[in-house]
Amino acid sequence: MRASSVNASVNASGSAAMNELGAAPPNLEEIVSAVDRAPTAASYLQAARDVSRLDPELAPVRVALLSSYTIDLLQPYLEVELARHRLGARLYVAPFNTAPQELLDPDSGCARHTPDVVFVAQRLEDVCPSLANEFLSLAPAQVESLIVAVVNQTVSRLEAFRSRSGAAIVVHSFTLPAHPLLGIAEIGATGSQTAAIRDLNGRLGQALKDLPGAHLLDCDRAAATVGYRSWYDDKLWHLARAPLSAAALTELARVQAAFVQAILGRQARCLVLDLDGTLWGGVVGEVGMPGIQLGDRFPGTAYQEFQHLLLALHGRGVLLAINSKNNPEDVAPVFEAHPHTVLRWEHFAARRINWCDKPQNMREIAAELNIGLDALAFFDDNPAERALMRQALPEVRTLEVPQDPIGYAQTLSRSRMFDRLNISDEDRRRGSMYQAQQARRVLQTSTTSLESFLESLEMRAEIEAASPKTLPRVLDLVQKTNQFNLTTRRHTASDLARMAGDPEWGVYALRLGDRFGDQGIVGVAIVRLQATAAQLDTLLLSCRVIGRNVETAFLAFLAGWARSRGALTFEGTFIPTAKNAPASDFFSRHAFSRVRSETDAVGWRLSLDADTVRGPAYITCVAPTGS
Repeated sequence: MRASSVNASVNASGSAAMNELGAAPPNLEEIVSAVDRAPTAASYLQAARDVSRLDPELAPVRVALLSSYTIDLLQPYLEVELARHRLGARLYVAPFNTAPQELLDPDSGCARHTPDVVFVAQRLEDVCPSLANEFLSLAPAQVESLIVAVVNQTVSRLEAFRSRSGAAIVVHSFTLPAHPLLGIAEIGATGSQTAAIRDLNGRLGQALKDLPGAHLLDCDRAAATVGYRSWYDDKLWHLARAPLSAAALTELARVQAAFVQAILGRQARCLVLDLDGTLWGGVVGEVGMPGIQLGDRFPGTAYQEFQHLLLALHGRGVLLAINSKNNPEDVAPVFEAHPHTVLRWEHFAARRINWCDKPQNMREIAAELNIGLDALAFFDDNPAERALMRQALPEVRTLEVPQDPIGYAQTLSRSRMFDRLNISDEDRRRGSMYQAQQARRVLQTSTTSLESFLESLEMRAEIEAASPKTLPRVLDLVQKTNQFNLTTRRHTASDLARMAGDPEWGVYALRLGDRFGDQGIVGVAIVRLQATAAQLDTLLLSCRVIGRNVETAFLAFLAGWARSRGALTFEGTFIPTAKNAPASDFFSRHAFSRVRSETDAVGWRLSLDADTVRGPAYITCVAPTGS
């Protein structure tokens, strides 16, 4: 029986039982807590049934699962793990061993499903039996030839699919066998099967980098996390061609859900932390800095390990903030002088250390960082504070924290709330960028007017056509920018690559620097030339630079670019959302005329006379030659 059929029957009987009992259905927190306590096949089937009742509350996402083996049993696991990220799955599970046909056939079930994300999972035994089953009989040249053939064949099929679909493609890497062919000699043997499979995975990953919107899921790392012997279910394999155990399905679904969240740009951006009992043991206001538990002896080692993980998150672009009921003067010495603290004041982009209501502090942190509440995650050892946060601000992602600090690091890592597809230079420098932002705020308070503040920043905008180097950052902004975004069109990586290579389109990135440092790429514009009109498809700015009139400098460049290519008018649309009010007056501020007004969109037009738009004198604009 297919997993979907099993799920349907469980849903039907379970719903009837629930109705008879009259019990209230569980909420999302209760559902995921249940599978975390007992991650079994039965608990996931039950949880998937419960998730179906929450579906209207979840953002829909269309996912296709293509494989060379029976993957139906993954369905309830993936539905629950996507729900954990507040996503409602619309799944298509391809028939057994039909991945090539699904990718190549324009009328396949996958194509008709019009997915947002496609997962391609294949066993090496199915794709290249010789490498899997006859490896010891192969000469090195034969191994090389087979690796090249597998990579080329895989990429060829994906390119055919890409020509018809903009869906993100996630290919599973090949896993190592549960039992190494050469036993304990495998690790040191020249030309071993282990080395060959890792070489194959590495080449496949490199090849996918050249295919827009394609990614490699490290399935072998997932298998190693579970344990190779625990990853496979021999009985299910022989009975139903379903090789994955319940533990494997749990881990795989969590990794897949993290990919979907990252592809959609829905990951959290800031981790807000309590202090006492979270970053160290004990109450610093009672025992003082010397008395807290933090250092080279248990339980201090557990807190220090957690801080090391937090520092690593900071290093890859996750913002850290403090929300603690404490006296600032008690806390300061820990970050300034404790010999075993890993985190320092400069690692926190915002701090609320007071005796105020924590949800109110959270609102202030979001406002200070200029991000939405749904971009915040909350980690607090106090269950009462967590319950209050969930009740007052359900959009904040409140993690369920274990009682034992030994579990803190694992809990945060396994949440995968902050996973990203790529880590850019901007991500790595985000912490220092927010420190510079604080310096700008200090400067602003000391100036007499907004105009003088903007002049004193000494801003320099560098505008360049999107390139393979900058496209990942462009995609990141397109996928996640909400506030200053005229249309919030979520173009895919393949869309952007196609437009960047089309002479009818202009895809531009704006990098901004000032006296306090380089802020990286903070703006994206996409324009299409149609006869004598230039259509503004997308214009967005990072929340870090809202209020500095950078959009005017960007528009001045775009207007000149369009005019140089024969455009007589510049046209655009504002599509209002719940979050993009900061961009609502963009067109009216820049002398556009309203030409169309509908319930969900307003159209605007500007005549491109000479010097129609001029950039602010206090922003030096550097544009590419020939643009």
